[in-house]
Amino acid sequence: MSILQEQIIQMISELSDDNVMFLIEIIQRLMPQKTYSPTFDDLDKEKMQAFYRLEKARTEIQQYLPKDFDPDKELKEAKEERYGCID
Repeated sequence: MSILQEQIIQMISELSDDNVMFLIEIIQRLMPQKTYSPTFDDLDKEKMQAFYRLEKARTEIQQYLPKDFDPDKELKEAKEERYGCID
């Protein structure tokens, strides 16, 4: 194994799983289409399904909130209550 390969293996071993996943996605984009692993397609499908479930839950939860609910305003008030004025 070359010194360059050893360096990259050392660098990758120090990355978090999320960063390794991101690196794999970048490498896949640089490689020809035929080398893509089908397991990452499955992961993308799982991510999209999770996103759709989250969106569905968000719309269901909205029915319990007042019509004039402003999440940004609520967040700002909660921060001011907890931490005081930080401006």
